[in-house]
Parts: sequence; structure tokens; C-alpha cells
Amino acid sequence: MASPAGISGHDGACDQLLCHLRGLEPWQLEDFKLGLQCPELLPEGARRIPWADLRAAGPTELLCLLEERFPGRRMWEAALRVFEDLRLSSLCQRMRAELDEMSQVCRLQDPNQEEPETLEETAHRRRCRERLRARILALWDRTPWPEDHIYLRHVTQREHAELRALLHPRGAGAPPLTVLLQGAPGVGKTTLATKLVLHWAEGILFRGRFAYVFYISGHRLAELGDTSFAGLLALDWPDSHVPVDEFRAHPERLLFVIDGAEEVILGSEGSAGRPGADWYQELPAASILVRLLKKELVPEATLLVTAGPPGGHALRRLLLSPRRVAIPGFTEGDRCEYLRRFLGDPDVAEEAWRRVRGSETLVRSCAAPLACWAVCAGLKRELAGSPASAPGAPTPTSLYARLFCSLLAGPEPGLRAGSSAGQWRAFCAMAAEGLWLAAFTFAGDALERRCLEGPFIDGLLRLQILRRVSDCEHCVTFAHRSFQAFFGALFYVLWGTRGSLGGVPRHQEMRRWLNDAFADANPYWRQMVRFFFGLLGSDLARQLEEALGCQMSPGVAAEVLDWAEELERCGAFSAHFDFLWLFQCLHEAQDENLARRVLNHLPEADLDIQDCEHLWVSSFCLKHCQKLRKLRLSVSGRALEKRRTSGVGTPEMRVAGFPMHQWEDICSVFCSGNLSELDLSNSKLSTASMTRLCLKLGNPRCRLQKLICKSVFPVEGLRKLGVLLCGNRHLTHLDLSSNSLDATVCTGVFRMLRHSTCSLKYLWLESCGLSAEVCHQLFTELSRNSSLSFLSLADNDLSHVELERLREPSGTAVCALKGLSLEKGNLSVAACEDLASLLTSTPGLTRLCLGLNPLGDEGTRLLCGALTRPECVLQRLELWCCRLGAPSCRHLSDALLRSRSLAHLNLRRNHLGDSGVKLLCTALGRVDCALQSLNLSHCSLTVAGCCELAHALKRNGHLKILDVGNNDVQDAGVKELCSVLKSPSCVLQTLGLEKCSLTAACCRPLSSVLGSSKSLENLNLLGNDLGPDGVNRLWTPLRKSTCKLRKLGLEKDLCSVVSAELEKLHEKGCFLRVKSRWDFNDPEERWWW
Repeated sequence: MASPAGISGHDGACDQLLCHLRGLEPWQLEDFKLGLQCPELLPEGARRIPWADLRAAGPTELLCLLEERFPGRRMWEAALRVFEDLRLSSLCQRMRAELDEMSQVCRLQDPNQEEPETLEETAHRRRCRERLRARILALWDRTPWPEDHIYLRHVTQREHAELRALLHPRGAGAPPLTVLLQGAPGVGKTTLATKLVLHWAEGILFRGRFAYVFYISGHRLAELGDTSFAGLLALDWPDSHVPVDEFRAHPERLLFVIDGAEEVILGSEGSAGRPGADWYQELPAASILVRLLKKELVPEATLLVTAGPPGGHALRRLLLSPRRVAIPGFTEGDRCEYLRRFLGDPDVAEEAWRRVRGSETLVRSCAAPLACWAVCAGLKRELAGSPASAPGAPTPTSLYARLFCSLLAGPEPGLRAGSSAGQWRAFCAMAAEGLWLAAFTFAGDALERRCLEGPFIDGLLRLQILRRVSDCEHCVTFAHRSFQAFFGALFYVLWGTRGSLGGVPRHQEMRRWLNDAFADANPYWRQMVRFFFGLLGSDLARQLEEALGCQMSPGVAAEVLDWAEELERCGAFSAHFDFLWLFQCLHEAQDENLARRVLNHLPEADLDIQDCEHLWVSSFCLKHCQKLRKLRLSVSGRALEKRRTSGVGTPEMRVAGFPMHQWEDICSVFCSGNLSELDLSNSKLSTASMTRLCLKLGNPRCRLQKLICKSVFPVEGLRKLGVLLCGNRHLTHLDLSSNSLDATVCTGVFRMLRHSTCSLKYLWLESCGLSAEVCHQLFTELSRNSSLSFLSLADNDLSHVELERLREPSGTAVCALKGLSLEKGNLSVAACEDLASLLTSTPGLTRLCLGLNPLGDEGTRLLCGALTRPECVLQRLELWCCRLGAPSCRHLSDALLRSRSLAHLNLRRNHLGDSGVKLLCTALGRVDCALQSLNLSHCSLTVAGCCELAHALKRNGHLKILDVGNNDVQDAGVKELCSVLKSPSCVLQTLGLEKCSLTAACCRPLSSVLGSSKSLENLNLLGNDLGPDGVNRLWTPLRKSTCKLRKLGLEKDLCSVVSAELEKLHEKGCFLRVKSRWDFNDPEERWWW
């Protein structure tokens, strides 16, 4: 048997933390981000994450930032400290338990540690061990391997230690252990699980811990009909006397090894019966498995479950606090050693390894022993056929095609070309159907339904394209999952119109799985779609036609082009589309004409270049993207590392200047004349690659309008970029946030501002560590610039910056600045005098963001003094989280009464209270108050505050957006607001009531409003326990054509309650959207980022 290289502890740690982050409410996620800005909550010596990166980050982006700043366990410790500060006690308890789990998994036991005292050996236990040992050995004997397969290792003392650590018991009081072994197909999950069972049966491991071990195979379980749990345990019992009573008396001494659970169709969530329910109840085998996995049948037992990546995600929802362990398979050293021993000749092996190293995909696939054999066998045949014919890195498709063509060229009578063309089509259809249905084991009836003949199947078994399922004698499976993907892909390039599923035509099936594969919706398609594109090459098609005796369809490439055109028409190229995978698949085809015709439809691309292969395929494809308008390109430093001219690397990659030659090809797209937006954030470049990048961006043919360079390396390159962009007439947006910009770098960047042809309108310099000297230099340059209308200096320490220098000096051109963000600038009361002066001396300044600054009530008083002056034209003021109290509202109220321009006011996350809201309402209730949007979320409002707002709204004819979310509004507060919302004179369009302690009782007045309001279009009710009855009451007026509501925020479980009704409304032409995640109450908030 092949053996895995080792065990990787708790590979699912990142997935688990991501799950916790996704489980946070939006306001909790914002609290978490704010907590990460507190140095006292971070690990000692850790650098904080720039606010520019944190502010708009979702859970996935946030996890990446945490991984980068706090690697390993420190990431969990940092997150836990913040969660503790937020007093999320139940979440903290779960995370502490998971941290303990990680410590136990990563800490191998002493290999010399003695086992606990052996349990008493009864006749039952002895017969059980003997029968189980014989079964496992028989399974191994019935698992065929190719004759030339190389066995790299045998059981070692370290492997015994790893197996012990795998089931290392939890601490006292912890729930019984569940271990989920995860890994790619063929890396050795089953091998490891069966070795553990065999070592127990032979008395080597766990004799003192488990009295009985049961090995349950997913292959076998899938073939069972209805049975009972006791009947399942009796399947392999030596006799008819199954000691069920003994099992139930000591369930903590039972170990269930469940191999390939994803093979079973997990239809239902199992019985709702109590844990430890009837062991003799007849149920479908899948239901019994679900109940066993959920610890409903034997809660005290230990479970060891194996699953591939797709099945693992589904199983994690069933398993109770699983300890997840990754099985990596062959190490890189193992793969190199396997190739050396397989090929024999050292010179040939060195050349073959160079070619394999040119493709990260091939290197990764060789982690599975049988896939490693397939790659080596294909390489051996390629090198033997014509060593100089293909100097570059081979593609997986070319290697597999050469391997199978070589196997079929032998004297196998059942597979002769021409005589079995129909059999090959049926066989490939079965492979494709299996991928559609996630079925990888095929019983006799499936073979009969496809009319696959015995001699044909026997021939495939002898060639080891197929193999018998070791614990299901009448079933077959592909020798490796990649073999099924290859023949499934082959089905879609063979001549024919019928789909693999029988009902839908082949070309429609093809379009559907192409969409799913590039949207990452179905993981089973990814390898198949790569083989599919590889098989579009004419040379491979001709070879396979000869080997199989089957005609290839000449129109498949045209169908792919139709699919690409449809994607462009439907706007399907989105954030969920895997552009890099498309590039890899097009490179697999090795057909520049096909790539050019497909990519001609691509309007945008999002590429994370992590390695040399990514760089190569991006270079191959980007030059064909003639209509590309928007490109996000993040480059890892590893991808641009220089390769040695000897050793690893392909001949293509050993040409002069590689990988710089490929990088220049990528940069050439910047001068295409069509690209208008480029995002290079998080790119780690070399000095040479940065120089080439800057030269292309400075080329007169470069017509970029928006350039984002957040967190780039080396930062010094930005100085050269600034010099080269001088005189650029096209660039209007520049974002250099999250870079450490010193005076030297800034000098080059600021030079473009003084150039007479500078057209820059928006400049972001957030989280750049700007010194006071640099800020003053910037202000000087702005005095000479008449184009810049927006500047963000957020998350820089501005406490020593003289903000009055931003004022327009006498005798200079009129300053064009309209928007200024000083968010999180460490500004206090002292800075407010300068800000007040700025508001009255900058005639165009209409937007000012001062959020996350400790201004306090006194700072607000100074600002409001300027707001009342006629020279001040400010329209939008952001004062969120500025430590304001009720006294600030008195000053703001006075400003609202006297200002004719202020229309948008954001006061969220300030402790204003009902008394503060009452003061605000003094102005809000005036007919001449011009305010249009007011954000009072997280402001400590109650019912009394809502009463004041309702009274004010009766006389206000301007306010269109009101957010009172995350306040203790309650049903009574909503009732007060609804009393005025029904008025014909009320113009409110958006009402935010998220997390306001509302129940179904508030739905009656809200329903009345929805039925009569002529203005209300957006209503956010997320985070409230309305219940199905409350939502159904809301839905009554929504059915009417007169209802104006266009967006409704409801909890996810309540969205499902109305999904059917919503479909009916859409069929009638209604535009209502029901959202379980709210974006913005005020569309203007998008303006800041």
C-alpha cells in the first residue's frame, strides 16, 4: 500500500476562524475591526493592520489580513482577545476549546509512550479483532496497483506516533472525539484509516482504549437498503451473537472508522429522535450514517471520518466539533524520488523533473501516489517517443492522453480501435454522469444501463483504468479520480448530440458545467474542465481518435466561443468568476487562436499570481484581451524570483530574463489603449519588475484613468512611478494607501500635482504613516493644483499637522478641493479651530469626514461655529464615533437651523441618548431645516427618542433617510414612527431599524405604512425576531401594485419564508428585493470608498 507522507495538524483552523467571522452581525464585524486598531489587544510586538485595508474588508479579506499580520496561532490569539473585549462569551468559549484542539493535534505523542493497560480480552473481542484483521488485509490484497508503481515507504516508528496523536484524547470534561481526515483524492486517507484499524486489530495501538473498532465503508453503505444500526454492526461480525448490550454499556470504548462518507447520499438530516435512540429501528442506510455522524446514536463513541475536500464541507455541518486533520500525501522530495526511481536513468529523470517543475499543477497532482505514477508513466512515454518534440512543461492533458494512448496500443482484445467505438462513448458518458451526480462508484446495474460489455470492462480493469471496489465485489471505480475527470471531459469532445444525463443536449450540459466550473460552484468540474480545454488541441484529438477509434466533434471549439459570447452579453464575468482558472484552461489547449477568440470577449479580469505557472499563463492570455477595461493584478514575490539556468525549471523558463520576459508581456497590456482601471494592491515586486512596470505606466499609449497601488513592494518604486506619471493627461484616480511613504517617496509622487497637465481628481493616502513634514509638503503642492477635488488622509497621525495650511493662500489659483477625509487622524479639540477656519476659507469644500477622532463636545462646538457662517458650504459631515454626547446635539441643532447647505449628517456610534435626540429635533422639526439624511444608529436611543423624532418628522419635508438601527427602539418606538410615516406629507424613503429589539407586534403598524406610504422604498428589519407570522403580515401590502417598497432587509430564515411569494411578485414585474445582508442605508456613504 502507498503511505501518506505525514499528518498536517488542524488544516481547518483558517476555515473555522472564517466561519466565526462570517457569523458576526455587521455591527459586530465593525466592532471587531475597531478592536484590531487597539494596540493593547494585539499580540506583543505585532503591527496593527492599516485602517485603509480593514475598513471595507469582508470576512474573507479580513482573514487574509489576519493571516498576514499574525501568522499561525497568533492569529487566533489576536482574534480571541478582541472577541473577549467585545464580551462575546459563548464565541470565546468555543474558540478556547478549538485552540486546545489545535495544540493537541500539533503535539505528537512520545513514540515510546506506553499504551494504557490492555482491556480484558474476551472471546467476543478476540474474534472481532481476528475478523477485522482478515477483512483489512483482504481489502489491501484486492486493491491492484500498476506493476511499475514504486513503493516509497513502510510503517515506521514515527508513523505509529502520528497514528497515536491522531486520536489523542481530549482533556477531562471535553466531548468525545470526532476526527475528520481531509485531503485530495488518492493522497492516502483510506490507507491511513485502514492502517489504524489494522494496528488495533494486531494489538499494536489502542488496545487499552478501544474494546471494539468498526470499519464502515461508504462504498458498501451506498449499496445497502433499509437496515438498523444493530444490523449494520452485524454485517462483519464473526457469528450471529452480536454483543449489542456490551456495546451500549460501554459506548466510550467504541471507535467507528467511517471511510468515504461522501460516497453516501446524505439526503435527510437524520431522525429527530433523541440521542441513543432505538438501535433496531429500520431506516435507510444514509439516515443511519447521518445519525451516527451527528452523535445521535452513540454520543460517547469516538469517530474517525475520511472525506475529500468537497465532501468535507458537507460533513462538517453534521459533525460535532470535529478535529480536522489534513493528509498532504507525497512531499516534494517524495515526488522527485519517485520520478528518479521510476525512470531509472539519472539524466532522463533530471530532464523529466525539470519539466514537471515548470507546472505547479503537475507538482501538486503528484501528491497522490497513483496520480504521480500516471504523470511519470506519461513522461516516460513522451521522452521515449521524441525527447526534443516538446521542450516546454508538459500539460496534464498531454501526459494523460499519451499514457492512455500507449496503454490502448497494446494487445488488449476488448479495447481494439474501431470495434469498440460505441463502448467508448458509453464509458465516457458514464464518467461524465458520475461527475454530475458526484458518483464515483459504479455498480453492475449502472454498467448494464450503459450497455457496457463484460470484455470491455475487463480490458479496462486489466489496464488499471478501472479497478474493482475492494469492499463491494460487483462495483467498479476509476483507479484515480483524475481518470474519471479525463474521460468525462472526453465525452464532451466526442461526436454526438445526446447529453450524459439523457435529457438535455450535450452542448447545453457543456455550458452549464462550464459556468459552474469557473464560478467555483461545483468542485468536481475543475479538473474536468481543464482536461476539456486541453482536448480541444488538434494534435491530441487526432491521437485519441486513432487510439479509441472514435470521431471527435469538429464543432466543440465553436460552442466554447458561443459560451464566451453569452457570458459577455449576460454580464456573467463578475467577482465570482475565476479568471485565472480560465487562463490556465486556455493555456492547457495550447491554441493561441482559440485563446484570442475567447478572450476577446473579456471586459475585466481579477488575477492573483502566486507562482511561476500563474505568471506564464497570465502572460500567454493577457496579450489576447483586447477589450480589457479593468484589471486587478496581485503578484507574489515568489512568482518573480529568478530561476537558476540549471536544475529546476523548463527550457522555456530558462530563456534569458525569465520570468522578467513574461512580466513584460503582462505589463504590455497596460498600453493597449483600452485599459482604464488597474489595481496592483498587495503586489510584491522586485526592483527590476517595478522598474518595468513604471516604464509601461509612463508610456504615452497608457490611458489609465484609475490606478490603485495599496500595499505594494518595494515602496521606493512609487517615487519613480510619480515621476513617470508627470504630465499624464488621463489619470484621474490614484490610491497609494497602506504604503509607508516617507519624504523621499512622496516627493516623486507629489511632483505630478504641480504639473500643468495634471488631471488627477481623487487621491487616497490612507494608512501611509505620513509625517507632519510630508503633509505640509502636500498642502503646498495642492496650492498649485487646480484639478484635485478629493483627498483622503485617513488613518495618519495628524495631531501635529497644521491643517490651516490647506487654506487657499492669497494670490494662488482657486483650490478645487470638494471632499476631505481625515478619518481616524488622531484629531482632538485642538485641531477643531483649524478645521473651523478651513470650512470658512475653502469655498468649494462640501464633504468632510472626521469619523473615529476624539473630538468630544467641545470640538463639536468649534466646528458648529463655522457651520453657521454663510461662507461655509459644507453639505455632508461625518462625525461617527467621535465621543459626542448630548451637549454636542445642542450645537449641531443650532448649526442645522442656520445652515442652508448641510444635508447629510452621520452621528452613529456616539452616546447621544434621548436627551441629545430631543435637542436635534428642535431643528429637525423646523420646516426650513434642509437635512436630507440622518444616521443615529448605535446612539443609545429608546422609545422616548423615537417619539421626539416622530413629532419632528410631522413638520419636516426634507428628510429622506433615517437610520435608528442598533438602538432599543422596541415595538412602541416603531409605532410612534409609523404614526407619521403614513402622512402624505412625509417624504422619508429609507428607514433603518436593524437590531432594534422588535417583535411580530411591530408588523401591524409597519404593514399599514407599507400600504399607504407614497415615498418609503427601503426598510431594514435585520436582526429582529419578527417570526413567520410577523413577516406574513408585512407581506399583505407588498402584494399590492401601489406599494412603493423596493428593498426589504430580513433575517435569512425569514427570507426563505417569503421566497415563493417573492417569485410571484417578480413574475408580475415587481422590483422588490429581500436582503439578508444590507449594503448602505445612504447611497452617499459609498462616496468615501
